[in-house]
Amino acid sequence: MTRGSAWALASITLIAALIRFLVLGHQSYDHDEAVTAARVLQPGLAGTWDAIVHGERSPPLYYLLAWVWSKAFGTGAVGLRSLSALFGTLTVPVAYRAAVEFGRPRAGLIAAALVALNPYLVWYSQEARSYALFVLFSAVALVYFARSVRAPSRTSLTLWVVASALALVSHYFAVFLIGPQAVLLLLADQRRRGTIAAVAAIAALGLALVPLAVAQEGSDRRNGFTQLSVAGRAGETLLNYVASEEPAPLAGSSSVDLVQIGAGIAGALLLVLAVGLVANRGSPEEKHGALAVGLAGGAAIVVPILLAIVGIDFLNPRNLIGSVVPLLVVAGLGFGAQRAGRAGIAAALAGCVLFSGVLAAVYASVQMQRPDWRGAARSIGPPSGPRVLVVPHNGDDPLAYYLNAQKFKPSRFPRGVRVREIDVLSTRTEITPPRHGFRLVREEGLAPLFVLRRFRAAQPRRVQVDQVSGDRVLHERSSALVDGGAGGDT
Repeated sequence: MTRGSAWALASITLIAALIRFLVLGHQSYDHDEAVTAARVLQPGLAGTWDAIVHGERSPPLYYLLAWVWSKAFGTGAVGLRSLSALFGTLTVPVAYRAAVEFGRPRAGLIAAALVALNPYLVWYSQEARSYALFVLFSAVALVYFARSVRAPSRTSLTLWVVASALALVSHYFAVFLIGPQAVLLLLADQRRRGTIAAVAAIAALGLALVPLAVAQEGSDRRNGFTQLSVAGRAGETLLNYVASEEPAPLAGSSSVDLVQIGAGIAGALLLVLAVGLVANRGSPEEKHGALAVGLAGGAAIVVPILLAIVGIDFLNPRNLIGSVVPLLVVAGLGFGAQRAGRAGIAAALAGCVLFSGVLAAVYASVQMQRPDWRGAARSIGPPSGPRVLVVPHNGDDPLAYYLNAQKFKPSRFPRGVRVREIDVLSTRTEITPPRHGFRLVREEGLAPLFVLRRFRAAQPRRVQVDQVSGDRVLHERSSALVDGGAGGDT
């Protein structure tokens, strides 16, 4: 690496860090992050391990690292998310190295810049979950896969095995990235015993994780995403890669819809242009590299989609995030190809401008951010006594975290609770008001999508779980919480 390339890469990495770290606390915890902070990360490591096995659907590595990290930085949004921001920042120089394995330093710098600015990678670099760690180790594995394809050696294969193993114990969907790489390595070097041994080692680790995955899946949790069509989720995945995570496609205002549509079309055109440039103007090595990386990254999208079609359906768009870096490396190889010239530079700048524009839109638009459970908790305010909260199902853990409330469950409250207040937080206009003497005393719209209604009774009244759970009050999947000092025998 020349001094100029080193300075350029350092500058790009610094920009990536600033983008990820400076606004870590800008958005509320979402549902899954609140689960990490409040339910998975227990005071003791044994309790954390038990929560991973019985309450999660991911391998343990991220949560074990987060448990250690939380001892120093806490479980608040900035402290806990900073671990993912670190992983996301480190992915930038790794992407540079992956592209340089097959291309020139220019291709590496373009790939690094695209990774630094990609809205989807930024989003999950600010999420207290395992996705950024998964992306990082998958990118490291991609480097040593590329090196093993280009110039196989015992060292490169060993490091590929180590990185692949770390990716697998970060997220189960790493198998869809590592599997195609293993096949390509075997096809490229069929007679080398070291390649066979490396692939066998990864296969053994994958098999060793099966009992844990089965135990976690057996916790009787719903796959809510399966309510959407496979085609819809596949399209959402590709749109999210350039237009970020929120809101669902075409579910926002006209201006947000325009951002999503424009970003999706522009991203698709730029990817086609990158492929065309590397195919027509790339060197043989650049073509070979783009093909190998593209096949590995593309298979990580296509195979889960095909499995979902035949009924093995775990196709949640965010689980495919590991394929983003390979696709951006292909873009770097195309835009930075040997004879791409000004067209490649112009396209690379267009990609950076596109991603930067989406990042600005996410920062400015509450519709493109996580639901503001923190703001909703602030509006609900502290309790004046025991109360029941009826909330959308995906808000139960964030509101329990922010309000220090408890889940209203029959096992915890077998006799119900005696309260004078029921607060109802809804995302829909119509609800069924609580009965038994409660009357509406406050109604307030909370931007961008919540409506808060407060009901009070003249005297404390006993409320049972089945009176406020399910769709009894909200005309959507809901949960109930209790706070304000209500105990299990209230």
